[in-house]
Amino acid sequence: MQVDPQVAGCAVMLVAIATAVLDVKSNALVTGAFLVLEVVAAVVVAVLGLAHAERSPSVLVHPEVSAATAGQATFTAGLLVSGLAAAMFVVNGFGTASYLAEEIHQPRRNVARAVFWSLFIGAAVIVVPAVAAVLGTASTETLSTATFSDLVRGWAGDTTATVIDLCVALAILNAVLVMVLQNARVVYASGRDRAWPAPVNRALTRLHPRFGSPWVATLVISLPGAALAAFVDLSTLYEATGAILAVVYVLLALAALAARRAPLRGRPAWRMPLWPLAPVVVLASVGYVLYQQAGRDLALTGAVVVAASLYHVLYLRRHPHDRWQVAAPDADD
Repeated sequence: MQVDPQVAGCAVMLVAIATAVLDVKSNALVTGAFLVLEVVAAVVVAVLGLAHAERSPSVLVHPEVSAATAGQATFTAGLLVSGLAAAMFVVNGFGTASYLAEEIHQPRRNVARAVFWSLFIGAAVIVVPAVAAVLGTASTETLSTATFSDLVRGWAGDTTATVIDLCVALAILNAVLVMVLQNARVVYASGRDRAWPAPVNRALTRLHPRFGSPWVATLVISLPGAALAAFVDLSTLYEATGAILAVVYVLLALAALAARRAPLRGRPAWRMPLWPLAPVVVLASVGYVLYQQAGRDLALTGAVVVAASLYHVLYLRRHPHDRWQVAAPDADD
């Protein structure tokens, strides 16, 4: 039975909203359980792919050229960078633990551990099954068109493929849940730091009487997402989100450069190894990604940036003493 993608997307958003309202411990249990199933599915795909290997590992370094790919352009650094818009979705989110620092025991130690462990586990879950799929596929044509589900069906039959499909669906739900949790905390923090008029700040900082979660902020950030999933073409959302995400990385890099010119320069909390390599690399690579984006997506992203900038100029800058009061961390924080 096939389900309309927009209906499925809206349903996933609504389930994530209902779960995100729970306390952070409950959400940790849910996301942890789903993560275990995701890792199991990745292990199954990796084992099946390696067990049915049909090509030498040398193809990972020297790819085969087939009749279907012989006329295509040579792989270049520019082509690699242009794929970052999609690749950023795969690796985005490893820093989400930092958004939950105020709800984590001993955050100075445990947040860093969570970030790096998720990075290492995520890299393994992504890279190992992908390598196994390359080795376990007979032709580059099949590799370029088949999904993991198709490959597993060929290796182990329909039942195993269905189980993998369910695990992929749980992985998508898990990712949406994490994003709702993350963004709800950002919206809650904006109200706590008085970034809005007083009535809005009071609403955004309301906590659930039982679960202690920022339930109003969760609804504010997630219900529009559910509406977009239901009524806007998903491919349009993918492309626009990719452009917005790229702009976020560019703004973060610019902010990192600007922070060294501000009074925060001497704060140990703002140090960055190999300065200024990281922000410069981000600006160069992600700037090229933005250059490759469609005009419609850039226009939408630009409209969001302009609206935010106007709000800052017309409201926040006029209330410097009672709005947007963000405390910079000290060395002991």
